[in-house]
Amino acid sequence: MDQKVYNWTKKDKWRYLLSLLPLIVMFFGTVYILATYSTYLPVMFVALYIILNVFQAGCCVGCPYQGKYCPALLGVYLGNILSITLYKNRQKDPKFFKFNETACGILVFALFIFPLYWVYKSGWYLVPIYLLLIAAHFILFMPTQCEKCSYNKTCPGGKAWLSCRGLFISK
Repeated sequence: MDQKVYNWTKKDKWRYLLSLLPLIVMFFGTVYILATYSTYLPVMFVALYIILNVFQAGCCVGCPYQGKYCPALLGVYLGNILSITLYKNRQKDPKFFKFNETACGILVFALFIFPLYWVYKSGWYLVPIYLLLIAAHFILFMPTQCEKCSYNKTCPGGKAWLSCRGLFISK
């Protein structure tokens, strides 16, 4: 990696926590809504999230932040913790990374799409709220975390940020 490893500050970590608020509200609100329809639905939603983080852990192999502070995919530590646990002795492998990157992209999409039917069924007005909470998280998270990350040219989230940051930051 040709970029110097960024040392995260306390201010960065506070911004990270702030960016998580909309995601936490969306996540637990969704779990609550799903639970009103079936006990299986929230279990499936949480399982999808955990599986997503297993694939994120595969993307973290070779990252300078692996096992250290890293907001990881969707701004949640679980992928980073799983990476150091599952892939402690694994070396970076482009094919392994690409597989995990692709799986992450599909599962992020699936995670957000999965509950939409039940959110809509609970009240059409909840769909825009649900989508706004997701958007708010990304708008708060990506400029404050992905912009500074030393791995942003490799990480799936970082690459997404680099491709669309012109919409948010003028140079």
